[in-house]
Parts: sequence; structure tokens; C-alpha cells
Amino acid sequence: MTLINLSGIYKIYNVGGEEVRALDGVDLIINSNEYLAIMGPSGSGKSTMMNMIGCLDTPSSGIYHFEGEEVHIMDDAQLASIRRSEERRVGKECRSRWSPQH
Repeated sequence: MTLINLSGIYKIYNVGGEEVRALDGVDLIINSNEYLAIMGPSGSGKSTMMNMIGCLDTPSSGIYHFEGEEVHIMDDAQLASIRRSEERRVGKECRSRWSPQH
């Protein structure tokens, strides 16, 4: 099952009248139960990508689906709702995996 699907993701900032492309046409699919590392030199867009995946930010353009939902068109309240829901799910999973067995 596809968990995260990014298609043609751009994040463009205007810094001092100049266009800075933090993400420039990124395509990425992450399926359930997959692990990955995001690596690159300073300034390559790693933090911007993590903010996008973590629903802390939306793209300037492109399509982002999280569990089939269209994140790229969500407002701040909707993004916060997804973050809260995922924090609860991750916390519950961590507690069940690392709780002492009785």
C-alpha cells in the first residue's frame, strides 16, 4: 500500500527578490513498512523535504498524497489534524513494541 506519493513537487522561496528552488520536481513513492534515508549536502533540500513529508509545509506546486489524501491542497488546520493523528498512531505503536512484557 502506498503511504506517501509525491509527484512533481516544487518548493520555491523568494529570498531578496531571487527565486530559490528548495525542491525542484521531486517524485517519490514510499510504501507502508518501507524505510528510507534522505541524504545530501547542506542546502540540498533535506529539511524542506522532511517538512513536506511531515505535513508541516505544502508544496509551491505538485501533488502530494498521504494515505490517498490530497495534502497539497490542505489548509493549516487540516495539516495539523493529520499530524495529530499520525503522532497518536506512532506513539501507540512505539508503546506496544517497547513496553515490558508481563
